[in-house]
Amino acid sequence: MSVIEGVLNFILIYFIVSGIFNYIAYSRAKKAANQAEQELSAFNLPVKEEIELVHDHICGSTLPKSEAYVLAKDGIRHYFCSWACRNKFIEDNKCKC
Repeated sequence: MSVIEGVLNFILIYFIVSGIFNYIAYSRAKKAANQAEQELSAFNLPVKEEIELVHDHICGSTLPKSEAYVLAKDGIRHYFCSWACRNKFIEDNKCKC
């Protein structure tokens, strides 16, 4: 056996052993990640989203603030469920908003 064959055999054995160790390390890491994911899923508590509600004084409805029409008059914000309720408020109060 020549020196070149010996070096090539050594490199081949090195890559085979290295691949085996990398596979073992990958398997352990994957198993640890799955275990951590299972442990975290046990702590998954439902999160309640708080939605701020506002009241429309024209028709009396209650709705989420994010869906309301807003009109500011004299530094006060008024919330409405529809454009029609907003316009009725403007007409009833004869405001120039």
